[in-house]
Amino acid sequence: MVSYRILGPLEVTRAGQPVPLRSPRQRTVLAVLLVHAGRVASLDVLLAALWGDDPPETAVGQVQTLIWRLRGALGDAIDTRPGGYRLTVAPGDLDATVFTATAAEAAALAAAGQPAEASRRYDDALDAWRGPVLADVRLPAHPGVAGFHAAVAELTEQRLAVERDRIDVEFGLGRHVELIPRLYRMVRDEPLREELRERLMRALHRAGRRAEALEVYRQGRAAGVAALGLEPGPSLRALHGRILDGDPLLDHARPPPPPAAQLPMDAPDFVDRGEVAAGLVARLTAEPGTAPRVVAVSGVAGGGKTTLAVHVGHRARAAFPDGQLFVDLRGGGEPLDPGAVLGRFLQALGEEPRAVPAGTDDRAALFRARTAGRRLLVVLDNAAGENQVRPLLPAEPACAVLITARRRLTALPGAVHVDLGIFTPEQAVDLLRHALGPARVAAEHADCLRVAERCGHLPLAIRIAAARLAARPHWPVRRLADQLADERARLDVLRTGDLAVRSSLATSYQELAAEERRLLRLLGAVNLPRVPPWAAAALLDLPPAAAEELTERLVEARLVDVDPAGYRLHDLVRAYAGELGAVEEPAEARRAALGRLVGGWLTLTDEAYRRTPGGFRRGAAGTAPRWSGWTPADLEVLLADPVAWFEAARGHLTGAVRRAASAGLDEAAWNLANTLGRFHELREHLDDWDVTTRLALDACEAAGNETGRAWLLRARGERHLNLDRLDDALDCLDAALAGFERLDERAGQALALRAAGTAHRLRHDDAAAMTALGRAETVTVELGDLTGQAQVLFGLGAAHRVAGRAGAAESAFRAALALFRRLDDRFGEAYTSTSLALVLGRDGADADAARLLRRALALCRELGYRRGAAISLGHLGDLHLRTGEYDRAVTELTEAVAGSREVGDGIGELIALRRLGAAHLALGRLPAARSALHGCLALCREHGEDQERERALRLLGEAGARTGDGEVERSASAVRAG
Repeated sequence: MVSYRILGPLEVTRAGQPVPLRSPRQRTVLAVLLVHAGRVASLDVLLAALWGDDPPETAVGQVQTLIWRLRGALGDAIDTRPGGYRLTVAPGDLDATVFTATAAEAAALAAAGQPAEASRRYDDALDAWRGPVLADVRLPAHPGVAGFHAAVAELTEQRLAVERDRIDVEFGLGRHVELIPRLYRMVRDEPLREELRERLMRALHRAGRRAEALEVYRQGRAAGVAALGLEPGPSLRALHGRILDGDPLLDHARPPPPPAAQLPMDAPDFVDRGEVAAGLVARLTAEPGTAPRVVAVSGVAGGGKTTLAVHVGHRARAAFPDGQLFVDLRGGGEPLDPGAVLGRFLQALGEEPRAVPAGTDDRAALFRARTAGRRLLVVLDNAAGENQVRPLLPAEPACAVLITARRRLTALPGAVHVDLGIFTPEQAVDLLRHALGPARVAAEHADCLRVAERCGHLPLAIRIAAARLAARPHWPVRRLADQLADERARLDVLRTGDLAVRSSLATSYQELAAEERRLLRLLGAVNLPRVPPWAAAALLDLPPAAAEELTERLVEARLVDVDPAGYRLHDLVRAYAGELGAVEEPAEARRAALGRLVGGWLTLTDEAYRRTPGGFRRGAAGTAPRWSGWTPADLEVLLADPVAWFEAARGHLTGAVRRAASAGLDEAAWNLANTLGRFHELREHLDDWDVTTRLALDACEAAGNETGRAWLLRARGERHLNLDRLDDALDCLDAALAGFERLDERAGQALALRAAGTAHRLRHDDAAAMTALGRAETVTVELGDLTGQAQVLFGLGAAHRVAGRAGAAESAFRAALALFRRLDDRFGEAYTSTSLALVLGRDGADADAARLLRRALALCRELGYRRGAAISLGHLGDLHLRTGEYDRAVTELTEAVAGSREVGDGIGELIALRRLGAAHLALGRLPAARSALHGCLALCREHGEDQERERALRLLGEAGARTGDGEVERSASAVRAG
């Protein structure tokens, strides 16, 4: 057995004994063969490696002699091949392949949550390195050996990536102190590698060497400006800011997220087209240069681009161990905003949702920073154009991007463009074979070829034909072939490109019955990418069973596909159907159909709202027509879990608001957007809440719908309250109140006043809060609105508690709790139980307080209300802090910090951090206490929370006094003075 070592000076052993390679040329030839192991190293490459541009006349003979001598030393491992030589090496006999395999095992262990074992395997992998790759082999800088130098550079880069992965695992094991010397060495060797500098700063910060961490940043900034004229990237700048702010989460290791794996399932009936798929894989996995490899596949709609891209992604994914990102950019319908896509990608790569910036440019910059040093495959399917794609491109050369689009994206610099053509005859028959089975195709092969020819070998047309034949197994294939033969105009158009698709679809369309055609036109008119099962019934205003039968006939014709949540129109079919709808359906009929579709969503949302306990109150359902084709039993099954139903339908519902607003159905738009507020608040889908209310508000303002405008302004004010944007909340609520007063809408006035009272309370304006809540109470009593009375009583209790009126607070909270329980409003019961517990706890009734808080926590978890759960945990931790149960308090408060951060509750987070600091202080954990308190202070500055700031400062002073650390006390005094 012959073993080779190239991770350092070249060494060869045979049967455990060193093989002497004394000739430099012999070592050079072997080095080239090893770098090309398993592949042919051409004679031209060997000549360039040995002599550069000046080979002697005897060069070929000398190479043959060198190969002969190597065969004598190595046995029969070297084969002569056309144009060159190939060295065969078993996987375990080359240290580079052992290193790669061992590092992959380590990565798998890390992803499986076994960091200690992963660390050991990373050590095993790195132990294979004895120095630079082929340290004692020198080749000329000649274009003929560029592949050799690229392979050496790739192995060097892999070593750095593995070292970086090992460091991340060591971080997770808390070994940051031991990592510091190694990180200093790596940063010294690679001063412009920001990911290494970031890790060194984290390690120093966790080791308590904050000043050194900041100095490392300063040095890195200076190096980048001097060498490149560039400021540090957003990730390094963000870390610098967090260290300056004393972010407590920097002291807690977070396990790295698993690699993103977003590729859809590979098509089981994939039909390759010669070497197209293999060529794309080769381009994507080629040696990296100075920029990522970008391949753009373009072609006619229905040409199989998505299927090809997913298949190629699966074949290439082994070359991208850091993950694969995938998105359908919906270029054929409503193109996705690149900023929204970047938000998804960043979270898939492990970015905290709150840390994702708002603007597209900032998100793109952070995406480039997060992909630096990673080997990722990004698949951008169905792109609308270059402007949509550009922000989604990483800058890391080790990454690759595969794009599909209908047209060539010629304005993408550096992209390799591949035009996807149609099937060959046998490829088309192969697709028919997948659909109909080998036996049927073999028996009628000639007729299958005729069908393929008359469909123009276009994949979509072939699939339509196959669907008809599969749905009619009693038909001979000849029957369909004869039908297609009559479409001479269609065949002429099929040879032209785009018209081929329209003509193929037109033939299918004309074969439909009248009601089937109208359904397709209306599906196109409302432009639904995905179709819920009941949509056809609403569009046609038919009983569900009859509409379902019509839809299934469209499925047989392959004009509609089956989707897990109902049906789906291919974007090509949807575009064609939209053209038909615009021409053949009167405008009023299209508007009425959309109104029924939105009316169906309103019916379902009304019922889901009714079944969901408590939370945001819409106040008014609105007067838009509702449509319903469901029996009570149907609704019972469909909405058994209304919150789960909402989550599944969320994209549909946002789209329904968008379509209603665009079509001028302002009443339906605001009815739906207003009702959805309950679910958006409960599930913290605050972006969706913003989008739906903004779209509906724009429609209402354009139509002069003052009622809808007032209700939507009130809803937007409630959303701002959820985000602690108190000034924005009051602006919206004041405008809503003015509108309700003009309309004499008393219920709306009460809701706006109650919310305004909450905003004033959070701003510590007791007088304004009590005035607003008092007015709200008067209106709810006048209306006999028990839920409103309960909510106002809660608001009064909260205001009394903040102002120190404990007795009045307890009375108000008890009255509110009784009403919420009477109304079976579990949402209201949860937050009122929490607030009553606070009052009782301050009066020493700790057992009653703990019972109420546990009840509140259980209700919030049952409802999926994460913000409420975080609040309850925070108060439970505070109670246990007061009763001396410090370990228990730390556990609960740590959960409260994480929960508040997850939902973006900055006020809740800073309060939980202050309490967590106090708990650590009580246990004598002074560094942890200081870290939490500094995090609290940073958030206090952001939110203007002076009371919590003073409390945190007092605790910091106490920490300094305990350790005799005058610097801490002076720091606290300085912060207080500032």
